[in-house]
Amino acid sequence: MAYIGNKPADDITFHTTVKQSFTPDSSTTAFTLSNTVTNENELELFINNVRQEPGSGKAYTAAGTTLTISEAPTTGDDMYCIFQGKAQGHNFIPPTSIQGSHIHTTFDLTGKTVTLPAGTLTYSSGVATGDGSTTTFTINSNRTVADILVHVNGLLMTPTADYTISGTTLTFNTAPANGAEIDFRYLPK
Repeated sequence: MAYIGNKPADDITFHTTVKQSFTPDSSTTAFTLSNTVTNENELELFINNVRQEPGSGKAYTAAGTTLTISEAPTTGDDMYCIFQGKAQGHNFIPPTSIQGSHIHTTFDLTGKTVTLPAGTLTYSSGVATGDGSTTTFTINSNRTVADILVHVNGLLMTPTADYTISGTTLTFNTAPANGAEIDFRYLPK
């Protein structure tokens, strides 16, 4: 069978609608349903494979677990109903079964709003002042050009084009001007 998207796990159960059969006796007009319904529009009733029209003043009504037919079907008639919106089987994903490796790292959020819980993303920062000649500055350990933002006088620098990082040393290709405010923002890892 073809699938759009990822192939379902082997233990997924596919759903089928619930069907209930009845045994008419030429006199009974009220039958007990195996599933509760709000009204007759939640099921389809068939007598001798002919679909019956639901509603008051029509072929049948239903509420709760009672199906009421306007005229008793004849003994031997084939009578059954199919419940709409009811399905047999289910597949729940246990809460601990989704791991980080199961989640895609790229999302298209065009036109979407993402709200993160407060305090989930924080960053630390550091500052320095340029003197017109110094090109190397000490930064926090275990950082790369991919997880630090560097601003000089409010302008965002471009990693590798404007600076490189080796260990705890950030090296500018050109020394920041005398009195330039340098801001290091360490992104969360």
